[in-house]
Amino acid sequence: MNLATAAVRNAPALDPYPLVLLFVAAVAIFILFIEAGFRLGSRHQGKHYKAQSTQVRAIMGAILGLIAFMMAFAFATAQNHFETRVSNLAEEARVIHNAFLFADYLDEPDRTRARSHLRDYVSLRLLLEQTNDPSRWDEVATLIEQSQNLQRTLWTLSLKQRHMSPNGLTAVRAGSAFGSAVVGIIDIHNARLQAELANRISWVVWVALYFTAMLGMLVMGYHAGMTGRRSPIATYTLAVAFSVVMMLITDLDRPMTSIFDLSDQSLVVLKQNMDLMISAE
Repeated sequence: MNLATAAVRNAPALDPYPLVLLFVAAVAIFILFIEAGFRLGSRHQGKHYKAQSTQVRAIMGAILGLIAFMMAFAFATAQNHFETRVSNLAEEARVIHNAFLFADYLDEPDRTRARSHLRDYVSLRLLLEQTNDPSRWDEVATLIEQSQNLQRTLWTLSLKQRHMSPNGLTAVRAGSAFGSAVVGIIDIHNARLQAELANRISWVVWVALYFTAMLGMLVMGYHAGMTGRRSPIATYTLAVAFSVVMMLITDLDRPMTSIFDLSDQSLVVLKQNMDLMISAE
C-alpha cells in the first residue's frame, strides 16, 4: 500500500458520513444539552440562587464568545485548505498542458503514446474530481493508484527518449523538456494529495470545538432554567445556527465537498483541447 492509498483509507472517522446526517446529529446533541441544562437550572430556582444568575450569565457570554472565536479560527483554516485545493487544480491543468505540448518533440511512436497517456491521465483526474460521495473512499484510492501508474509510464517514456533515440543532443534536450514536465505533474500530484488528504483540521481541534459548544449550550439552558424564562424558538435557532457553521467548516475541510463547488472546468477545457489537437492531425 502506497502513501496515497494509506492516506485515503486512514481518513478521519467522520468523513464517510453524509453532511446532512452530521448536521442532524449536531442539532440533536446541542438541543439535548440545552434541555439538560434547563432541567438542571429549574431545580435551582429561588432566592438562594438568584445571586448566581449574574455570574452564570457572565460565564455563558464568555463561553459563547470563546466558541465564536474557535469557529472563526476553524473556518479560516478550512477556507485556506479549500483555496489551496482550488489553486492546485488550476496548476495541475497548466503542467499537464505543458507536458502535452512538449510531447510533440518526442520521436514516434513515443510521441503518440505520451499524448494518449496524458489524455487518459486527465480523464482519471476528472473522475477523481467528480467522485464526491464520502462512502467511495476505495474508488478514490484506486483512481489515485491508476494516476500514479500513468506517471511512471510517462517518466519511462522520457527516459527512453533520452537514452535510445539516435538524434543525439536534440533528442536529449527534447527528452529532458518532456521529463521536466512529467516531474512537474508528479510534484503537483503530491502537493494535491498533501493538501486534500493530509492537510486537515486536527481531530483535537474538532473535539475541543464540539466540547466547548456543548458546554455553552448546557450553561445557556442552565441560566434559562434558573430564571424560569426561556424562548424555545430563539434557543433552538441558536443550536441550528451553530450546527450550520460547523457543517460549513466540515465541508470546506473535506476533500470531497458537497456544498462548496470545486470547479473542474480547467481540466474539462484541457481535455477538450487535447481531443481537438489529436483529431486535427
